[in-house]
Amino acid sequence: MGRVRRPLAGKTVLIVEDDFLVGHDLRAFLEDAGAAIVGPIGDVAHACDVARDQTIDGAVLDVRLWSGTAAPIALELTTRHVPFIVVSGYGPEDIPPAMRDATYLAKPVKRLELVDVATAMFAPIVRRAGRHGPSQAKAKPS
Repeated sequence: MGRVRRPLAGKTVLIVEDDFLVGHDLRAFLEDAGAAIVGPIGDVAHACDVARDQTIDGAVLDVRLWSGTAAPIALELTTRHVPFIVVSGYGPEDIPPAMRDATYLAKPVKRLELVDVATAMFAPIVRRAGRHGPSQAKAKPS
């Protein structure tokens, strides 16, 4: 049996989505990749509070929620240097300015696409010099 790929293990991801089925899918995709999930949250004010008060490694934001756009959440995340992915059924040209620099995924989001982008953004490879790393190499006496 093959090893399960869990590239987001140890990462906490906020999902902001007001459509139950879409939120459920996003949650399942990221949980299967090992992430701990906060949400889905469908309210702008609540999501802003969570983004401000909880430690998260990344977020997935729908652009338009029933309570307004996710722009205030994006601003809070940007202030805290938390990377986020924008998912929307709208085109990139309809994204509010506060969210335009983010990576954009069109709905319906594909599992592999979301996991790959989230892994690249939320769980970058940390290179540490180990016993065999270049900083530990010793020259042999001649």
